[in-house]
Amino acid sequence: MISTIFTSKIDFWLAFLILGSSLLLVLVPVWEWMYNNSSVRRIIFISLFTIPTALLLLVLFFNIKYTLTADTLLVKNGFSTQSISLKDITNITPTSSTLSAPALSLDRIEIRYEGGSIVISPKDKDRFYHAIQERVPALKTDDNNGLIKR
Repeated sequence: MISTIFTSKIDFWLAFLILGSSLLLVLVPVWEWMYNNSSVRRIIFISLFTIPTALLLLVLFFNIKYTLTADTLLVKNGFSTQSISLKDITNITPTSSTLSAPALSLDRIEIRYEGGSIVISPKDKDRFYHAIQERVPALKTDDNNGLIKR
């Protein structure tokens, strides 16, 4: 079976917050140079903290994806990848949890599996559900627009 890659849905306000924060962090040393007549040493010192932080935010923002292989869900978030065996998934339910998660939207789904749970936000939830059901036929639609193992 071919691997299927899903991108994270992105809420406008969250994109604005992350991209705006990154831009502000990059502008701090520019501001120091143009308006505060700071020394080159001070500007370099400030840049050593602000620019890497901005880059880290952008890497985390642009590097969230979910890959379904024949038997595994891989959740890539920035520099880490979590692997979940599809046979261990017990149910998938819609949620709007604000807990920290590899999801750039509050239109989320919680995937419960043996040993834990994870919250993600695939851009195309219907296609994601269909792809999961193709790989795990025991997952059936429930009353909450989710999937449950029967």
